[in-house]
Amino acid sequence: MKQRVETEKFYPAYPIFVLTYLNETGEPQMSTGSSSYTLGNSMVIGVSAESNASKHLYAGQKFAVNFPNTEQLGLIEQGGFSSGKRNDKIKVHQIELTKSDSGGVAYIDACPIVFECTISQTISDVDYHTIFANIDTRLFEKNLVDSDGHFIHEELDLVLFSGDANERKFRKLDTIIETVGGHS
Repeated sequence: MKQRVETEKFYPAYPIFVLTYLNETGEPQMSTGSSSYTLGNSMVIGVSAESNASKHLYAGQKFAVNFPNTEQLGLIEQGGFSSGKRNDKIKVHQIELTKSDSGGVAYIDACPIVFECTISQTISDVDYHTIFANIDTRLFEKNLVDSDGHFIHEELDLVLFSGDANERKFRKLDTIIETVGGHS
């Protein structure tokens, strides 16, 4: 039997990412998030309408989606729990950025996976800013790719976010991996 849960939000477990982007003066900014999905070369991200990111991410803008590993919880918290409106998180926390070969975006090279994106559209309402983007480039650490250029699933070590209005938690990916299609 199911039980009704009254909560204003619920996140079952989504990968945490750190956005890097430029503000109006061209200075790099960063924000932590967990609301996203990808379909092919498209990515959709949701951020709070009150966030620093919502003010600087608009159609045509380039940005990077940096996926930290489980050893980088400090980076996740630095990007998410200090205000970019009041201080420069990148300078305060001494985050090292790498300029993209494609230009217009800087990323956190220490993160094992990075997507370089260009925003195609944004939709804003009172509470949220939804960003629709094209993934221009996918960058992976060498240990995540085999000699044929294929992704090594067993090496993936991302941080997941789960939470509700009461409490928020970090989760780690399970090390058990099964091939899709083996359960019919």
